[in-house]
Formats: sequence, C-alpha cells, structure tokens
Amino acid sequence: MQKRIPLPNGTTIWVSPAVTPGTFAPPGPTDASWIEVQKVTALTHSGGDEKFSTHSPLGSYEDVRTPAGRNLMDIQLSFEDAPDSAYAAAIAQGMDARAALAWKFKLPGGLTNIVFAGYASGAMLPVLDRNQLMTIAITIAVIGTPKRITT
Repeated sequence: MQKRIPLPNGTTIWVSPAVTPGTFAPPGPTDASWIEVQKVTALTHSGGDEKFSTHSPLGSYEDVRTPAGRNLMDIQLSFEDAPDSAYAAAIAQGMDARAALAWKFKLPGGLTNIVFAGYASGAMLPVLDRNQLMTIAITIAVIGTPKRITT
C-alpha cells in the first residue's frame, strides 16, 4: 500500500473526469470517480479578484463603484511524477482531449470539500530539484466559482 502524503496542513486533492457536459458541474464529493492526486508538493492560485465598474452620476461629487464580475482564476499545482498512476493518466487524458476535469480539495477534518471544474494545462514533463521529488507542474483554469460543500 502506497503511503499517502497529504499537504502539510492536511488538505488532499482529488481529480475526476466525470464533469457534466454543458453545465461543467463536478460529481458529488462521495462519487466513486474521484482519484486522489498523490504527493502534492505545491498549491497556489492567482486571480479571482472582484472587478468594479466606476461611473460619475450627474450632479454628484463622488464616483460610484459597482461590482462587475471577477477576474479569471488559475490554480498552480505540482505533484510527484508517477506516469503509471491513475491520477496522472486522468490529468493527461483531460489535457489531450481539451476536456474539463473536476477537482476536489478535501480540507482538514474530512467534512468540508471545495469542488470545481477546470481545464488542466502544462507539460507532463518532470522537473527535478536537488534532493527533491521529480514533480509535474500544471495550471488549472478554473471554470466558474469553486463551491464549498460540507458532507
């Protein structure tokens, strides 16, 4: 049995190819299609900030700002290079088919999940740093807004 090494704070990451076409809805948190991504070494994100529209009403001294949507969000993920693993095959297949994948972040305690759909991109070529695991770095282009679900 392979030892599971979670992220330092206890978060684990899962991937599933079972995204509902058209709506990009990920499967439920207990669906059997989820595959755990082993030995995640880095997880960061960028974007997702609120955009505002600014206008000046006639006869008003101050400008008015109203929400106008959010910037696109990207998640950068690095994990161990394991070419024969189920998670690497699912990610590579999604990238080759240009298909959205479902992603689940299982937070510490196991009762809360963050789920979303997104397109994975990047090269499945490993990077090696001295005294480190060989890792694969990908970027996930998030579709919509990630949802927090308590099970």
